[in-house]
Amino acid sequence: MRTWSDLQSILQDILGEDGKAYFQPPENIKLKYPCIVFGRSGARIANADNINYRITKSYTITLITKNADNDIYIDKILELPMCSFDREFITDGLVHEVFGIYF
Repeated sequence: MRTWSDLQSILQDILGEDGKAYFQPPENIKLKYPCIVFGRSGARIANADNINYRITKSYTITLITKNADNDIYIDKILELPMCSFDREFITDGLVHEVFGIYF
């Protein structure tokens, strides 16, 4: 069974040495940009006879950068299986690209 730390490793590989991937970072951590912040958002559960036999967790991934030229990171994230683009928004001069993934 894959864990959030496995996903963190994959996301860190996407950023390389340019940034860092954070799993549900506490508010007191100063983020270094570009970065990826991700956390659990739900699960897809398959069941039969009142027994859950397959649970696939879902995560929300947010790529945060200082500029809008993020195509390299976006393309790499979208290459991940069961990943989809959700939305983009800008807050405090930072570009946020939001994805959903089942992992």
